[in-house]
Amino acid sequence: MNLPLSKQVKAIAIYQIVGGLLGIALTVWVLFSGETVIDQLNLRISLFAGALYVFSILCGRMLFRNLRRGLILSIVNQLLQVVYISIGTFGFQYVAGLRVGIGVDMVAGWIFKLRLALSSFHFNLGIDNGQKFIGLNLVALFMIFWLERLLEKEKQS
Repeated sequence: MNLPLSKQVKAIAIYQIVGGLLGIALTVWVLFSGETVIDQLNLRISLFAGALYVFSILCGRMLFRNLRRGLILSIVNQLLQVVYISIGTFGFQYVAGLRVGIGVDMVAGWIFKLRLALSSFHFNLGIDNGQKFIGLNLVALFMIFWLERLLEKEKQS
């Protein structure tokens, strides 16, 4: 990728802002669609998801204000999205943007799967939903490598 540094940073910032906004919109839509009972647990989980999506938006904005800090926060944001898992009574998946995931579904044997998703969130603790999988978000991994490369370029300038 031979784009100038500023165009690369702008692309990443827009990706994170749009991913966060889409995540908030989808969370609100799921919460108020009428199919979900709004109890205290669902409200807390939705607020947690909303906080992560706001963090993604802030990471994107920070890239315009303070490049070094924005790159570091963006790496943290992408690290939160790399692994998605659901085993036993624990499950976590956070995607602000796009997920192209490769993973293993262990319910009916060891089946390798490719999963696609737009901004999504799943969290459970203490509830066995019968799913057993672990996966890696390839888009988040790519973003981390890209952000680290930009951070090195920024240090050299």
